Amino acid sequence: MNLRPRASLALIFAFAGCMLPASAGELGLLYTKQFGKAQLTTVDKYEAVDTASVGIRGGFSLVDLKAVEFSFTGTYQPKAEQDLKLNGTKLGKYGVGYTALGVQVDWKLLLNLNVGVEMRRERLSWDLAPGGKDESTLNRPWARAGIGFSIPSPVVSPFIRLEVALPFSKEDRTSTPDSIRKALAPQLQAGLYAGIRF
Repeated sequence: MNLRPRASLALIFAFAGCMLPASAGELGLLYTKQFGKAQLTTVDKYEAVDTASVGIRGGFSLVDLKAVEFSFTGTYQPKAEQDLKLNGTKLGKYGVGYTALGVQVDWKLLLNLNVGVEMRRERLSWDLAPGGKDESTLNRPWARAGIGFSIPSPVVSPFIRLEVALPFSKEDRTSTPDSIRKALAPQLQAGLYAGIRF
């Protein structure tokens, strides 16, 4: 039987999925508020842009020791837009969205504690009424920590967690439109994550 490479990979992943244990991971919705930072150029001031949106996160358990669990995670946060103001006047809209891959550790005691690191691909856009639309991509690592609780049950365990996240790096230049978009990128994220473990 001569299967094409894509079909062969699909069969391998399907078979591997069937072999996973019942307790294999988590899936949930993530509401986040991202906080930017005001930026000064030589003559102008761009006000900080704060955005909020609802995304999705999934996790696959690598090691589960009952009290401690190590997981691989993936997150998708759709673009959220807010007004972009220059010297107090609305210039247009600034948008932020991202995808991320990372790892996390959960301590599942009375209270659930969580720490993780992830690499984010952030999509930063602006829509300026007279100047048109443009977009930049920013790849940078983030660290996050959270606290919450879960309800143990035989099949799925609902959970809820408060999180904060900070980037490891930031753009400080404001010499080009691309660098300004990157400098306006979020510097802090706070969120509420709720879902199920299975």
